[in-house]
Amino acid sequence: MRILVSTGPSYGLYCPVVPLAWALRAAGHDVLVAAPESLAPMANGSGMPFIPTYGPMHMREVMAHDRQGNPIAFAREEPRMLEQAGRGFGRLAARVLPGLLDVTEKWKPDVILAEPHTYAAGVVAQVKGIPWVEHGVGLGYFREMDKSGADELTPELSELGLGTLPEPDLALEPCPASLLPSTGGHGVPMRYVQYDPPATVPSWVFEERERPRLLLTLGTVAPAAGGAQVLRDLVGSLPALGVELLVAVADDVVPELGPLPDAVLAAGFLPLASVLPSCDLVVHHCGGGTTMAAILAGLPQLLVPQPIVAEQYDSARRVTAYGSARQLVDQPIDPDAVVENCRALLEDDSYRVKAQALRAEVAAMPSPAAVVPLIEELAGARPGR
Repeated sequence: MRILVSTGPSYGLYCPVVPLAWALRAAGHDVLVAAPESLAPMANGSGMPFIPTYGPMHMREVMAHDRQGNPIAFAREEPRMLEQAGRGFGRLAARVLPGLLDVTEKWKPDVILAEPHTYAAGVVAQVKGIPWVEHGVGLGYFREMDKSGADELTPELSELGLGTLPEPDLALEPCPASLLPSTGGHGVPMRYVQYDPPATVPSWVFEERERPRLLLTLGTVAPAAGGAQVLRDLVGSLPALGVELLVAVADDVVPELGPLPDAVLAAGFLPLASVLPSCDLVVHHCGGGTTMAAILAGLPQLLVPQPIVAEQYDSARRVTAYGSARQLVDQPIDPDAVVENCRALLEDDSYRVKAQALRAEVAAMPSPAAVVPLIEELAGARPGR
């Protein structure tokens, strides 16, 4: 069986799909990753063969600019943020659609596997009569954004004879049941497995420590969009808790943080799956990958969603309502409020108890390997096979 994997040129969109791609290869199937050229190092680093569907690009190109290249002012209200996100993913689909069609015609996959934001994957699958599998990321997202995505993609959909975005033949849902939105899940439950780019595990992960350890990150997009000052403020304030501080950022952001306090144990790229089990608390932007990594580690979380990603606000509300986290939504972020909320999370054991229960719930979900037969069955159901 041939499986074509397609995502956007974003670590946050590709990394969640890697464990299932591994499971498919381990079962003896051929897997090929098709995405914009910028994803090549990440895909190859994960052990997957790669073919470009578009030249080098960054997600900011389609999210922050319209089709004519004009800058777009980011909205501050959630409904408008969702509309902008959907249109951005629609513009991404328009760019990669010709290349993805070409790859599909030449390689002739039996199944297309993609995360929900890769609208082009579903379109190509529909046009070519190939079943496609939607791989959820993080805690899911508002389906409402697909409406504006389809609207942005209207010229391409019309040209291909489609009226709207196709529905997947199989949807896989990594969000644990306790955190699903009130409208319910979107597919078959599948355990989230953390994938980090290859890295050496620091020796201090396994050493005994005398102080609590806190990991701080705002992901990759926020620092690049001006979040370095926020990080500097928090790095200066959090040591007041008497903690060891880990600052997970892209390596090229570290110099922008200035002189680091003695409390900072490490700053730069950190493999979350290996590092988080040695921590007591995570402060982060509520990005899908970081949120799920913290859940897998059974850690309390302080969530500070950033004002450019509406999905983060929704995810933060659900994790907070569950009882394993607190959230701060005021912008700009108040470092003193961050410190006081972290203190409460460290001192009140109820947050850790709930976090441990959530980790156990995820561990009980079917593994990626367990859902491979569903994909095999889907491919076998194709006419003529």
